Amino acid sequence: MREFDVCIIGAGPGGTAAAAQSSALGAKVALVERGEAGGVCLNRGCIPTKTRLRSAALFEEMNRSQEFGISAPKPSIDLKSVSRRSAEVVSRLKAQLEQSLRSSKVDIINGEAVFLSRNSILAGGEEIRSKSFIIASGSIPRRLADIRSDLKRIFYSEEILGIEDLPSDVTIIGAGPIGCEFASFFRALGAKVVLMETLQRILPKEDKDISNRLEGIFRSKGIEVVTGVPQVDISKISSGLVLISVGRVADIGGLSLEKAQVLSAGGKIEADEYLRTSADNIFAAGDCVGRYNLAHAAAEEGIVAAKNAAGIKTRMDYSLVPMCVYSFPECASVGLTVDEAEEAGISAASGRAFFSASGRAQAAGEPEGFVKLVADKGDGKVIGAQILGYNASEMIGAISLAIKGGLSVEQIAGTIQAHPTFTESIREAAFNMLRRSR
Repeated sequence: MREFDVCIIGAGPGGTAAAAQSSALGAKVALVERGEAGGVCLNRGCIPTKTRLRSAALFEEMNRSQEFGISAPKPSIDLKSVSRRSAEVVSRLKAQLEQSLRSSKVDIINGEAVFLSRNSILAGGEEIRSKSFIIASGSIPRRLADIRSDLKRIFYSEEILGIEDLPSDVTIIGAGPIGCEFASFFRALGAKVVLMETLQRILPKEDKDISNRLEGIFRSKGIEVVTGVPQVDISKISSGLVLISVGRVADIGGLSLEKAQVLSAGGKIEADEYLRTSADNIFAAGDCVGRYNLAHAAAEEGIVAAKNAAGIKTRMDYSLVPMCVYSFPECASVGLTVDEAEEAGISAASGRAFFSASGRAQAAGEPEGFVKLVADKGDGKVIGAQILGYNASEMIGAISLAIKGGLSVEQIAGTIQAHPTFTESIREAAFNMLRRSR
């Protein structure tokens, strides 16, 4: 039996961030992982998909080279080589992560964690006792009814990365972030794509203007978008490949949470704004809590949980969590939409700037999309933003800083941006909002 100050279950973004923070606070830390360091994000999610999307984006750009005055032979793409590069990127990042954990003097224990009590677990064939626990067990793809993947024609999102031959036609069930990203990926590579969604619009959790415009762009690229599908019948889908991406669910089934008196509801662990569960010495972070199934949200929750486990009272601020969709073009948002603000009793105003009016966007051949700022009419402070366009995921951080700093629309309008840049559109959106209010 070994004893620790903090024992963390799961070595994904939430768990590794919690381990690093706990160690920095002087705790003796154990990190239990049944699989690979980095979790789904590094091994089967964020990083592998983004390396593939980069290959697809470059392939798409090469096919457009004549727009930029470049004549070149017609390019081809090899999925095996794309997968090999992805594996190399993952391997490098994993090695760096493991080295970082070792440098932080975190004890890594390989094995399945099962609670024995509020103060102990069984993992790797031994009992581990700890003053505090942080559960960061992550999530798994949500299953569609009783449909199972066959790894030949029907796949869920984590399994699709294993394909080595490009299908001629693909049907994607679920038009959330994962579905939209893979729709962009396969269409850029030349496949016929059908994107299906049970709700009335794609990206149903995003701002309506974003999802409606992205749908229009998808259609212009030849992606067939079908929304409001009441029930999906796989037997009626003739595509050579079917990808099911209907969300994710918390992976907590094998933890024996009842032995630790940790409550769950709706398949997720219940945790308060300090990430404390129903057991006062046990915290939870990331997808197993399920507020935001995002790697960066999990990492921040892991840090907050670690601080609270150390007695440093810290509240999680979800108003600063950006959401990004790495489709072509990208979508990104942070804070509130106008509708969400109104529902919360906040009188809100918005201002937009279109990339079609941006010199940098036109020069780059990426004029699609817009920046939309949302502000409180009362004090003029920025409370949200939505961006559709090239590299939107890189631009949204500026709005996170603005919200964190309590900046007003007038202050953003008074900030000098380099010219020509995409970020000029943030300032232009602020100008447009001010013009409308006068």
